[in-house]
Amino acid sequence: MIRRVIIFFIIYLCRSQLLSAQDPSFSQFYANRLYLNPAWAGIEDGKRFFANYRNQYRNSYTTYSASYDQYVEPVHGGLGFSIMNDLQGDGYLNQLNISAIYSYHIKVSRFLMVNGGMQASYVQRKLNASKFIFGDQIDPVSGDIIPGSESYGDIKKDFPDFSTGFAAFYKNMYMGASMFHLLRPVQSLSESPEARLPRKFILYIGGCFPVIEKRLRKEFLQLNPNLIYLQQKSLNQLNYGLEVIFADRFAGGFLIRQNLGIRYSSLIFSGGVALDKVRFRYSYDAQLSLPTVNFNTGGAHEISMSFTVDREKKIKPSAIKCPKF
Repeated sequence: MIRRVIIFFIIYLCRSQLLSAQDPSFSQFYANRLYLNPAWAGIEDGKRFFANYRNQYRNSYTTYSASYDQYVEPVHGGLGFSIMNDLQGDGYLNQLNISAIYSYHIKVSRFLMVNGGMQASYVQRKLNASKFIFGDQIDPVSGDIIPGSESYGDIKKDFPDFSTGFAAFYKNMYMGASMFHLLRPVQSLSESPEARLPRKFILYIGGCFPVIEKRLRKEFLQLNPNLIYLQQKSLNQLNYGLEVIFADRFAGGFLIRQNLGIRYSSLIFSGGVALDKVRFRYSYDAQLSLPTVNFNTGGAHEISMSFTVDREKKIKPSAIKCPKF
């Protein structure tokens, strides 16, 4: 009986936490572009696969995601699919998202393209109560864990979710806006109608600017400045930085993540390499408290990989400039 009361209390705490819950975050925004904006589906030639892994605060938060998108001529736009699994507290709380995405592409002029995207998702939140260890399960002499007499299994909450966004590409510039959790679904494990998922808004703008070697008249560097604003309930976050791409093969850069009204929170270093149709990237989030940068607080490690097939087939109306890593 006491255990059941404890389980109920834990669910209540989860409900209270979910009232102010925020979506999992990634630092490599454009290496997980469908998570940034569904309007990015099918924006490049070929079929693209993405895989992302993020480990934050020494395994306290671990997130996996994978996605696929391509341009489909008969529907005049891009189709995409994504799956994300977010583990909190060593897997005690788990969230699974499976999404289908469609983006309609409009070629306004020779240099301007505008996309509008929609995303429909199935979401499952799960509390793994079987992982809880109670005092009477610990042997007072050896300290060994003794299996309990009661089994609680998993406590789940399933719900649909919908999101939308638009993106614009003009010459070397790109920009867009997206809004997630349009209907603010109830996400509480305790079935409380008050625990609705807060909407998330994202605004971003960036560019791809080539640096030309005058003698050879050939691009040898590309500068990609980026500005991304994210808001979800009490979170107001600004991300800004610069990426440099050398010889279309190596990438390196930095990003500052600032919680507005609070303080600078993270300085993000990243680097990547392109090998034919495969691209790899690694980034590390270091705690930033001006004028010092702290590398000893756990931070966050993030790894991404993308794989492109059929790039040689020119199926898009025209090429556009967008981040390559």
